[in-house]
Amino acid sequence: MANFSVVEALKAAGLYKETGRIEEQSVVTITANGEKKGHKMAEIDYLDIKTFADEMDIALKLQNPRVQELFAKNAVGMVNLIRAVEVQSASGFKGSVGAGRQTDAIMLRAEQFQDPDAAHPAVPTYRTSWIRAITAAMALAGPTNFIEDDTAAAAAGTELAMTTTEGLVLLGFANPAGALCVDAVQISYIAQAYNIQNLDFELANPFIGDAIVELKQPLYIFPQETARVQVKYYRAGSDELRPIGIWVKMSQNLRALLTS
Repeated sequence: MANFSVVEALKAAGLYKETGRIEEQSVVTITANGEKKGHKMAEIDYLDIKTFADEMDIALKLQNPRVQELFAKNAVGMVNLIRAVEVQSASGFKGSVGAGRQTDAIMLRAEQFQDPDAAHPAVPTYRTSWIRAITAAMALAGPTNFIEDDTAAAAAGTELAMTTTEGLVLLGFANPAGALCVDAVQISYIAQAYNIQNLDFELANPFIGDAIVELKQPLYIFPQETARVQVKYYRAGSDELRPIGIWVKMSQNLRALLTS
């Protein structure tokens, strides 16, 4: 039976408790060429994990059931990402009431990302919406940047870089557009390209809201790592592709309403 609760997923994993602490551990990820990368995970109070789970279930309460299931399925991985961020932030996960170097997790929104159709001037140009006008030229051009670096004056297509105190996980995509324009995605992680994945939105759960496609393997971008997402548009129109995931940051970096 599918699980739609982050709380229940972490209870099943033995991680949802009010007292106690998990000692320092490590986790390994595997890159596209088979290279293994180790990531240190800081000690963490079980109460911090409980805070994360409780707040995620509140945030997901009115979401599409498929989105709820994606987050529940990857609950343990998201806790691992938080612990990796905590190695340097070292102040605990306190969620929405955090401050300073204490961490929180925020669901992804357009304004957090560089506008891939804008130039890269001295100041980043952030998206204002997931709605994107797709021209015939874009449809013919091949891979088009979707998530890329937002550093000032970075070259177009540069991989998005995490600092030492942040991390991001991408679980899948939703697309509420009336006439879809995109049909494939390719991720590069630490300058290594992964196989493409088709985005068969027309076939995806058409009876329970927006079409949602899960990545076959979630993308975890740990601190000081980089990644880029490119997509293939196949016709002109207005597309609304949007990523599903969270960004873990220090609270002091979540106070800019326009771009945090």
